[in-house]
Amino acid sequence: MASRIMELIETQIRQRTDTPALITSDGRLTYGELDSRATVLSTRLIREGLRPGDVVLVQAPRGLALGVAVLAILRAGGAFCIVDPRYPEERIRHMWRRSRARLALVTPDQVPAWTTPVSRVLVMTGDEAVEHTRSRSNENIGHEDAAYLVFTSGSTGGPKAISMPHRCLDNLIEWTLASTSSKPLRTLLFAPLGFDVFIQEVFTAWCSGGCLYAPADDERSDLPRILDLLTTWEIERLFVPPVVLSRLADLAVEFSCVPTSLLEVAAAGEALHITARIREFFSRIPECRLHNHYGPAETHVALAHTLSGPPQSWPDAPPIGLPIPGIEAHVRAPADPEMIPDGSGELWLAGVGLAHGYAHEPQLTEERFPVIRMNGRQIRMYRTGDLVAQRADGVLNYVGRTDDQLKIRGYRIEPGEVEIELRRHPQVHECAVVAWTPPHGERQLVAHVVTEPGYSADWQELRSYLTGRLPDYMVPRHIIAAESLPLSPNGKVDRRRLGGPVTVLPGGNDDMDDVQRAVAAIWSGVLGFGDIATDRHFMELGGTSLSAAVIITKVHVRFRVRIDMHEFLKRPTIGALSALILERIAI
Repeated sequence: MASRIMELIETQIRQRTDTPALITSDGRLTYGELDSRATVLSTRLIREGLRPGDVVLVQAPRGLALGVAVLAILRAGGAFCIVDPRYPEERIRHMWRRSRARLALVTPDQVPAWTTPVSRVLVMTGDEAVEHTRSRSNENIGHEDAAYLVFTSGSTGGPKAISMPHRCLDNLIEWTLASTSSKPLRTLLFAPLGFDVFIQEVFTAWCSGGCLYAPADDERSDLPRILDLLTTWEIERLFVPPVVLSRLADLAVEFSCVPTSLLEVAAAGEALHITARIREFFSRIPECRLHNHYGPAETHVALAHTLSGPPQSWPDAPPIGLPIPGIEAHVRAPADPEMIPDGSGELWLAGVGLAHGYAHEPQLTEERFPVIRMNGRQIRMYRTGDLVAQRADGVLNYVGRTDDQLKIRGYRIEPGEVEIELRRHPQVHECAVVAWTPPHGERQLVAHVVTEPGYSADWQELRSYLTGRLPDYMVPRHIIAAESLPLSPNGKVDRRRLGGPVTVLPGGNDDMDDVQRAVAAIWSGVLGFGDIATDRHFMELGGTSLSAAVIITKVHVRFRVRIDMHEFLKRPTIGALSALILERIAI
């Protein structure tokens, strides 16, 4: 039978032919135009031999071609796997190999210069003829056929591909529309390309007849610009990681530019913490609801909680809630999944939302998706590795992890994958990667490195080395030289004794004027350092677009001048920023 999601989209195409479906930096498409282009491309895929469940890679920037490709692949019965073209080439090669895709769709600027394992690479030109009779979606799509693949960090040296069937996609989108709003809302395409929230954004919009708005990649990393676009585009539905929500709330409240069009905001990817600014943000848009979504990529959303009542009454750490329809949540003792613990325990998930497993990795799939005997029945489950505490009413609170897996800005990171890449460098003898959160700053990765005898750690060279092999979010913001790594009594690295950098290398300027001192204090508060030299580059200190937005906001509060993100990033030093502030004050 046909996918339920595809049926909903077909209905919207019939009813909203001339309604905008996708607006990007390179143009816009109505539902009718999206349908025409997707039909041409899906017909081409079928002629190339695409069968239900076959994987098709898509390597394209955030634009019209990407949206058309996703719909065309599903319409033809295939499973899409999106590769972010900004990833390092080695990681892209790994994803092409690991997916074992039979076909790949690329834009003209993304045609690979290297030999690919894919049998056929098709170039999307965007100017295909559209005079044709519209065809319906492939009627032979089964609920167990793969709908998409997403890659997530792996502890064994490379990202692993998770295969999600149509039953998962159908269950997710129908629940999202039922639990938030089924109205045709304007939705921002904000999630990283190829991540599970990207799927939720796209199909929540198109299955309800809404319009999907996609900022360009450089705009997406500029939070002040995103805030402007939320207002300009009158965005009504937003999916963001909690840290981004916190930064947006800081900016919106400080600059008095709260996007009042928002109706539904879902936070997911890491633990949600309600700050004073988040409370103020939602107090100014009382019609907007905040949802806390929980779920690993192996299930996507599995539990959810909608915050209710006045924002001032919201708890600092909201619960992750109750299972969504079709999902079972079981709290078990970490050492024995057949035992029910008192108090907190490890969360196991079951139901229609479970992935097939890890593509082409049967042993890992069997390990992480075991069949457990429970209450007299055999249940296939996913072991999350998350510790939770269950309240008397059944609602779950997140407690922590049973392993070293980390969440940074909503990205799931296995420190082992970063460590394996570091150890491949000829100067590195030992290393350990941990998370560190500076006071009033954002969580970031820190690598502690023991070099081979005769070498001294060159953190700039090591970061450059990793940048060529890992996505930006996996590259440690700080690399600290260590004589040895601390060990626990059982001989393992004691990560609890590995923290962040204590201070920046010498270089402070004792003659800084009042503006420079104030700016240095702001940087110290956000980045967690003291004695920052006026010529130290912001990125060298672990700065990101999120922490840049915080600094810009605090500068505005302190000096009442507005600094554009691009102005700041052009010369991101204390000295240059101070000069710019003095220039604005003098005007």
